[in-house]
Amino acid sequence: MILRKIAGVVSVIMLSGLALFAMASEKLPAELEVEGTTLVMNGEGVRNRFFMDIYTAGLYLNEKSDNAEDIIQEDEVQAVRLRITSSRVTRARFIDSIEEGLRKSAGDDFHRYEPFIDELREEMDAQDIQINVGDLFGFDYVPGEGTRILRNGEAMRVIEGLDFKQVLFGIYLGRDPIQDSLKRDMLGNG
Repeated sequence: MILRKIAGVVSVIMLSGLALFAMASEKLPAELEVEGTTLVMNGEGVRNRFFMDIYTAGLYLNEKSDNAEDIIQEDEVQAVRLRITSSRVTRARFIDSIEEGLRKSAGDDFHRYEPFIDELREEMDAQDIQINVGDLFGFDYVPGEGTRILRNGEAMRVIEGLDFKQVLFGIYLGRDPIQDSLKRDMLGNG
């Protein structure tokens, strides 16, 4: 009797783990539709930290390119998708990592983007947003509108200006990216 209960608990734990693994390992789509523009995946890579996979990131463009500087500078519809693959990503860690990346990408101009981090932190705290394995975050840049921040397909906010998109995409594609191998992969050179 006790063995059956233990076997049942172990089965539930294993099935839950398999479901989380299936969600986390789900591939990003090959194409995205943003404001009537079909974007193709330029490249996809894995962000890891301390030997752990944190998220899978994909870069979407009108046409494939391996020129990071041109991609960052272009004023055309582009997107990045991040699928969370680690249960260790919390709301605080997620925001801290965006802040760290923006700080690195913006350099001396970081003070211009700091209010965005404060607002994002307040918004996510107010809504008590929990980050789960399989969550899909998106950054869609639309000329004339700005960068849409999405979570699981729902718009969280829009940040106006090409300059914000440039700094945001610079986190992944800049001269000093958060991870060199991720940059290579997103540029299709992995």
